[in-house]
Amino acid sequence: MTDPAAYFEGLVFIGNIPRDVSAFLTAAGRPGTLAHVRTVAGQARLLAGKFCRANMAQAMKDAAAAAYCHDLAAVVPLAEIVAVAEGWGVALSEADRAIPQVVHGPLAAEVVRRKFEIEDAAILDAIRYHTTLRARAGQLEKVVFVADKLALDPAASNRDFLPDLNAALADGLDAAARVYLRWMVEHGPALGITLHPNLLAAYEELR
Repeated sequence: MTDPAAYFEGLVFIGNIPRDVSAFLTAAGRPGTLAHVRTVAGQARLLAGKFCRANMAQAMKDAAAAAYCHDLAAVVPLAEIVAVAEGWGVALSEADRAIPQVVHGPLAAEVVRRKFEIEDAAILDAIRYHTTLRARAGQLEKVVFVADKLALDPAASNRDFLPDLNAALADGLDAAARVYLRWMVEHGPALGITLHPNLLAAYEELR
């Protein structure tokens, strides 16, 4: 098995998360991932400014930090990501192992905790659950989850939920998250997508 740490040797925390993540993804040859996380960070800052009225400045900073870091584990091949996550001590459920596409979130959270020495549970959970959300999610988790979906290419296939998601923001983060979760429940299985229990739990809570 490849040394789990080898994928992140080039990730160095100098003190500026956008700059440090940008340098890492550029060196790793992931310009598409970098463009995506920058877009998510912009969306997350806007959403935090709109919906996190308590300590807004800190919420916007935390949302941007989580957004920049949420796809750090995209540098790990999907075929290896479960082994790499377990090599870093990430606790995975059977559902996680069966749906390796979701493992990049928990792995990225652990990378951030170790490499950036971030212990803020709200930031780590926003990274960990950005793909699926979960029941009883915190406000920062919802911000990054919705921002990630807003940043998907509206011209790509299977992204026809975006107009409804944008419209639902007028009613709040829960309404916007519900649009995406409902779309996944109604259309995901027919597209060959296995629904993670965390996604289903979030859907049941918010619908």
